[in-house]
Amino acid sequence: MRRSVLALILCVLCVGSGCATSRPKLSEHQLADLRMETIQQIKTDQVIAAAKFVRRMKAEQDAYAAAVEKGEHPPEPVFNVLVISGGGDWGAFGAGVLRGWANVQGERARPQFDVVTGVSTGALIAPFAFLGEERDYEEICELYRNPKKDWVELKDWLFFLPWRESFTTTKGLRRDVEAQLNRERIERIAKLSGEDRSLIIGTTNLDIGVNRPFLLGEICERAVVTGNDTPVYDVLMASSAVPAAFPPQIIDGSLYVDGGTTANMLLGANIRSDKSLVGMWKRTFPDRKMSRIRIWVIVNNQMADVPKIVSPAWPSITGESLTTMTRMSNIASMRLLDYQTELLRKVDGLDVEYFYLAVPDDFRVPVEGTFQKETMRALSDLGYKLGSEPESWHTTLTFE
Repeated sequence: MRRSVLALILCVLCVGSGCATSRPKLSEHQLADLRMETIQQIKTDQVIAAAKFVRRMKAEQDAYAAAVEKGEHPPEPVFNVLVISGGGDWGAFGAGVLRGWANVQGERARPQFDVVTGVSTGALIAPFAFLGEERDYEEICELYRNPKKDWVELKDWLFFLPWRESFTTTKGLRRDVEAQLNRERIERIAKLSGEDRSLIIGTTNLDIGVNRPFLLGEICERAVVTGNDTPVYDVLMASSAVPAAFPPQIIDGSLYVDGGTTANMLLGANIRSDKSLVGMWKRTFPDRKMSRIRIWVIVNNQMADVPKIVSPAWPSITGESLTTMTRMSNIASMRLLDYQTELLRKVDGLDVEYFYLAVPDDFRVPVEGTFQKETMRALSDLGYKLGSEPESWHTTLTFE
């Protein structure tokens, strides 16, 4: 009997493996061309983004100079960048931080951000932080505090079969993302993008194996013109599509998954390059000093490992592996940021600093499992508390 059952399963696996959703077959040469085209588009977008950064910084400096000329005494302009990491349901922490931050006054008060980047769960939060009104912060925080059972559901009891694109469906999550990031908000994002503020979302193109940032502000601008909002949601769902667990997205013919697969934070590989804000500013305004730059990083994870005995079963192994991969990616990104800001200060003479806030290492989830309301509310409450306390932000790396 056991042999018969095993034979049946093997038969199903072998026959079914040919039933996967078909995609166009491309030769190695065609894939090489696709890779070159995609990388060229990434470089083009990088230049577009850097040009916006420069225009935005100059406009803020010009507005400040005009106010001073009138006898006013506004604060000197600061170019504020917000980076929101991935972290799955722990995004509740980041949403709580942003909402609690409204209680801070003075030097570390929550600013209007010139640039917002997000990856994975950070991608879902980023549009609301970019909009920056209190109602936006409140609604994204409430969304994370009230997860629905149908956000992530197993497709059926045959979820594990190899031709399935993912174990789960996220139709419920997409429904609520579309409901919250509605047409009115997309139009507001488009308007702010037209004022040279930047909203950038990190994804991973699996076909060619590269990190692919999307300029979501520009995508929203096109959506307003065309009346088609689908590309906006496709990018957000792609960025948060944990490989195998969540459904991937097809964008312009390529397969996209979680941006955290290649980079769990979207910081820029080299913020001192010729195609960055710094390089382009130096070329455009060689005799003009750059504004003070502040980079705020919200890490939806802990920076230290929480030791535990992992069950030798694939769900536990996969989950803990992803958690460890994400944590190490965060640490690598923060070390790179620390190194690059140090160079900007000492070599380029710029006034640049970064602040980061992560889930404290002593936090323990009250309920095991993903998208558990009790855990997400505990993370949201913790984020709100720390976001309300300006001293919670770290200005130097404190992890080993």
